[in-house]
Amino acid sequence: MVGLFKPPEELSALVVMELLYYYALAHQDSFDVRWIKNGTVSDSLVAPLATRLEEEYDLKILGGCRVGKISLEKDATKLKATTIEYQQSDGTKKTISNVDGVIMALTCRGMQGVVGASPDLARLPVFSKAASLQGIDVISTRIWLDKVVPTRTPANVFSRFEELRGSGGTFFMLDQLQENNKDLWGGEEPQGSVVACDFYNAGALMSLPDEDIVKTLMEDLLPSAVPAFANAKVVDSWVGKYFGTVSWFSPGSYVKRPPPPRCWPGGLTKRQVCRRLGPNG
Repeated sequence: MVGLFKPPEELSALVVMELLYYYALAHQDSFDVRWIKNGTVSDSLVAPLATRLEEEYDLKILGGCRVGKISLEKDATKLKATTIEYQQSDGTKKTISNVDGVIMALTCRGMQGVVGASPDLARLPVFSKAASLQGIDVISTRIWLDKVVPTRTPANVFSRFEELRGSGGTFFMLDQLQENNKDLWGGEEPQGSVVACDFYNAGALMSLPDEDIVKTLMEDLLPSAVPAFANAKVVDSWVGKYFGTVSWFSPGSYVKRPPPPRCWPGGLTKRQVCRRLGPNG
């Protein structure tokens, strides 16, 4: 439930075996959560990368924009993207013409939105198939407490609790994984532990009010895992709900996924790369 976000009977057996091999067998020495030491992925990794691309490579980043229609035209040999229509955060619609190429890094729901607004893409089986893939609902929460709660490990998994309503759950002690300083408390003086809790396959929890989700965590789930949570009070909390955002590797979904690149760097096929690298490459 936590590894692939769905009950095993709703998953592709091939992907389950792949996960067990890659994470549990091939990488036993690093099979755990690696949390960024300070700040967030956005401000510690993505923002510096974006700044460098803008300053050193004259790249213009349009943050907060939503892609709408992608138009294609056929040249002498192939179909080529020509224009992209997008909407800015204030609702203003813009168009980029003379496009050299498009890289679509989207969730299932994002793919559905772009392909649905782009008839040229919808006519191509590779995109219409990808747009038919389904995603998994996820809930992410963060809770700031008035006292430090010691736990045996900073990364933990909820299992077999009725309150999960069929979802899989995890909780991470951010005050143990990161420095418990003002950055973790939004500039304020630290008071206690900070807990990040995630729910996967969370469809049955999505309709609950945010306060009910926090209440379930603080009164049922967290104290059942670590009794000391019962003595802590919530200073602040945040809940994010994301509908259909995580890939669902359902049986038969492989043929709907976009194919991998036919050619690797240097004009080599994947088989040629593997042959050159050898079995341990």
